[in-house]
Amino acid sequence: MKKTILAMAVPALLAAGSASASINLYDADGVKVDASGAAEVQYFQAIGENQDGQWRLDDGDFAVNTEVAVSDDLAAIGHFAFKFEESATTNDELYVGFKGSNWGTITFGRQLLINDDMGITKDYELASANNGTLRTEGDQVAKYVYDNGTFYAGFSTLQNSDGKEGTDEYKIYDGRLGYRVADIDMRVYYFYVDDAAANLGNDDYAYNSKGDVENYNFEIEYKGIENVGLAASYGVNTNDTGSVKTETDFFSVAADYTMGKTTFAIGVDNQDNDSTEDKTGYYANVTYALHSNAKVYAEVGDNDADNNDWGYVAGMEVKF
Repeated sequence: MKKTILAMAVPALLAAGSASASINLYDADGVKVDASGAAEVQYFQAIGENQDGQWRLDDGDFAVNTEVAVSDDLAAIGHFAFKFEESATTNDELYVGFKGSNWGTITFGRQLLINDDMGITKDYELASANNGTLRTEGDQVAKYVYDNGTFYAGFSTLQNSDGKEGTDEYKIYDGRLGYRVADIDMRVYYFYVDDAAANLGNDDYAYNSKGDVENYNFEIEYKGIENVGLAASYGVNTNDTGSVKTETDFFSVAADYTMGKTTFAIGVDNQDNDSTEDKTGYYANVTYALHSNAKVYAEVGDNDADNNDWGYVAGMEVKF
């Protein structure tokens, strides 16, 4: 007799203390359903002038992923997820696609772009410079990801279209190429949008004028020293409106050291902009793993911008 979803979910929930970051709800007749989630709350004060500490619901997620075996090396996949932030609950992921054991995964729908994974900083909140404020998600996204353990690559594109000719549209293209050898992981990201107005209407995105935006970032990580992780990145962001072209260089270095269940991390980053003053920031944090699925952490950070006070954050995350 087939096991019901409930019958399988109960023991899975009881075993949620395992190292896995998800639980299996159903697995029969070639159909596999997994669920995952996370809750994270912080006490946070941003770097800046006249800032004050506040409780912040930083992250809440719940996701369900389905795989349906089509053949021995091909599966159809479906995924949806909700995020809970402040007083809003939104469906931030909803996509379908195919997964091959040898050729990778291709997906279509509401999802993250490749550049969402960009960055080597080891901060929680207080890195002062990032490689441009780029759009990282959308409803009309096609994405391909491949990883054989040594070589990995990805490409995604976002189309903004209402299905009518003659209306404003834009497209975003981004990609990643990476290579792992011994204790070194190297990768390069590229991002291009033919109209910076693609980022209007969302407080997370900084561009406020039309123009082309091009961005690339080179990253390298080294883990050849016991319990130590080292990382560095360099990137350039260019915004060309036709009449004005600005270029910003970004550089980051970071390191962490793990001793038992405790990890210490530090980082320095620099932003060199054509039109504004350079900015250098620094941060340090400590994380204690209560369990593989639960941690607490604290961080402080500051930068050399005028009239800025240092910032801090303390938080806790629990996931399954």
